[in-house]
Amino acid sequence: MKVVGKKIAVILILTIMACLVYQLPPKEIEGIEALAMVVETAGAQISEGEAQYFAVLNQRFCKLEELEEILREAAALVGLEIKKVEKSEGETFRVVDTSGKTTSGLKTHLVVQSNPGDGKKIQPQTYLLLFCSEASQKDLAAEIARINEVMPNYAPNGQLTYYLTGYLAGQADLQEMEKIARRGLSAVRGKVVEGMQSDGLVSLTAYTPLLTHHLTTQGEKINLNIVIRYDDYLQKTVVSAGFPLIHSPY
Repeated sequence: MKVVGKKIAVILILTIMACLVYQLPPKEIEGIEALAMVVETAGAQISEGEAQYFAVLNQRFCKLEELEEILREAAALVGLEIKKVEKSEGETFRVVDTSGKTTSGLKTHLVVQSNPGDGKKIQPQTYLLLFCSEASQKDLAAEIARINEVMPNYAPNGQLTYYLTGYLAGQADLQEMEKIARRGLSAVRGKVVEGMQSDGLVSLTAYTPLLTHHLTTQGEKINLNIVIRYDDYLQKTVVSAGFPLIHSPY
């Protein structure tokens, strides 16, 4: 009987340990994986995503010809086929841009702009802005990997942001939206740093130790942003989760 009792005790301990290991989240996860966990735990089915890369290239007011050269170089790096380049200029700006699809099929918009500054406090500046949108989670993950591989060498010190969006049926009040948002963040141990509620919208900015990168604002670390809002046109509740912030207006 004692032997049987010991066996049962060992089995119980192993079972408990297995459950604990299963329930513990991984020590570190990819950003896109974290966003997927947030959106899906909030109860939404992922529909699309978008990535943005922004970088200051130099401190000069460049000519349109220089900007176009940069545009074509950057497009080649991300596999964007250029069919048409839009150009415009004025006293306070010069800009070139193009839109199309990458070789992987992502809808992409690339902008290179230069500003002269004011000759006093504001210095001349040229920057690059890359958008990749209307992507599935898998395609967006692949594009993020490509951007991380090629863009930092070409345009150092850039900022990469991205987000995933899903939808819930019906309309929730602000209190329910906040519950949904917090439930989503709980999937990645997200600690809320600040929040906002306004006109049928809830936005929570948080920090999770499961992601290696973060921003620091007012002494606080942040690397997650979840927004819950109701879309009158779609008649659905929209759930968006971004790293480190959602860069598009909402």
